[in-house]
Amino acid sequence: MASRVVSNTWPLLHLTEIALIKTLEIFEEIHVPEEVKNELKKKKITLPKRVKLIPLKARFKDVTEILTDKFFLDLGEAQAIALALQERADYFLTDDLEARTVAKMYNLEAHGTVGLILRAFREKIINKDIAIKKVSELYTTSSLFITRDLIEFVIEKINGENFD
Repeated sequence: MASRVVSNTWPLLHLTEIALIKTLEIFEEIHVPEEVKNELKKKKITLPKRVKLIPLKARFKDVTEILTDKFFLDLGEAQAIALALQERADYFLTDDLEARTVAKMYNLEAHGTVGLILRAFREKIINKDIAIKKVSELYTTSSLFITRDLIEFVIEKINGENFD
């Protein structure tokens, strides 16, 4: 289990939209900055128990400003990347392509909601039927922008895997 995980708003929102927040059980604890908490609150989502608010230190507040100015990231994404750097995160969770690109520039390992569902399946937190159903719901129910082709590819991968 990775001990240092930071998330921006989107994976937490998308997992909530498809009623699969239990996927977060793959991590002991997930850290978020203030703006992510605020963004979730605006969407009437309370932080799951595994998700903890961690304040940014002054130096990393400066990093946030640089990230928003240089890369035009939203405040929540910039704070989450700054927090991942501050906490020396093992994983950075995001569904935002720009945030993922910037995270990689800072050598942060980025994963999205689809990857979290696949990992939960591999670790037997959810079964094959639930994994397929929830990946499909990402396309039909959630606000995640994802193509039907990607959903079909992921479902093929789930069906082709042997985890026993």
